[in-house]
Amino acid sequence: MIRSAYVLFILFALHKSAKAELDYRVDTVGCDSLLSFKYTDNRGRGEAEWNGIRNIRAVLPGILYRSGGNGSYNNLLPRPNDSPMTFQGLLNLYERGFDKVYYLYASRFSTQYPEPLLDLLDQVGIEYRSIVPTNDSIARLLLRSIYQTIESPEAGPILIHCWNGWHMSGLVSAYALMQFCAFSGPQAWEYWRKNTDGNDNGFGKLKSRILNFTPDPALQLSERQKTEYCPCKQ
Repeated sequence: MIRSAYVLFILFALHKSAKAELDYRVDTVGCDSLLSFKYTDNRGRGEAEWNGIRNIRAVLPGILYRSGGNGSYNNLLPRPNDSPMTFQGLLNLYERGFDKVYYLYASRFSTQYPEPLLDLLDQVGIEYRSIVPTNDSIARLLLRSIYQTIESPEAGPILIHCWNGWHMSGLVSAYALMQFCAFSGPQAWEYWRKNTDGNDNGFGKLKSRILNFTPDPALQLSERQKTEYCPCKQ
C-alpha cells in the first residue's frame, strides 16, 4: 500500500500542471436536455477525459456532477461493481478541475483508500471521502459542502458517485435541485426516476424521502446564483 500511495502521489504531481477548467457543455448540450445528458454511457464509454467514470451527468453546471464508479466495466483494472472510484477516475477528475469527490456508499472504501492515501490525495488537491446519506441529516452535510462551493468562486466542482450513477447519487442530486433550484417534490422525483435509465422499480423509500424533503433555509441561494447555476426544470 505504501508503494501504491507513492506512485499515486507522483502521478498526481506530474499532472498538476495540466489541471484545466471543466468544459461544462451548457451551450452545446442545451438547457432543456442538460439534466439527462451523459458524458459517458453505462459502460464508461464516451469522452476520453471521463475515463474510469460511468453515467456522468451535470446537476448544477460548474458546481455539482453525479456518476457511477465504473468498477466492473473498467478496461484497465476491472473490479467488483460495489467499489469506490479508481485512481484513473480520480486522476481524470483532478485534471478536469474537480476539488471534491464523495462516494455515497462505504463498501470497500476503507480497504482501497486507507487514511494515509486519503491524506496524500488531500495534499495534491483533491478530497475523496465516503459519506453515506442513510438519513437526511447526513445528506445535509453534502448539501452544505455544495453550498460552500457555490459561495467560493475559486473552488472546483464536486462529484458525488454511487455504483451505477442511478440511485443514491440521484437521491442527493434530487435534494440539491430542491434545495438550490426550487424543484418541487414531484419534479425532483421525476428527475430521479428519469435518470435511472429504466432501473426505477422498487424504490419506495427513496421516493418517500424525496417527496418529503424540506430545504434548509440557511442554504438558500440568491436569485442571481439560481440563474447562474440552476438548470431548466424538466
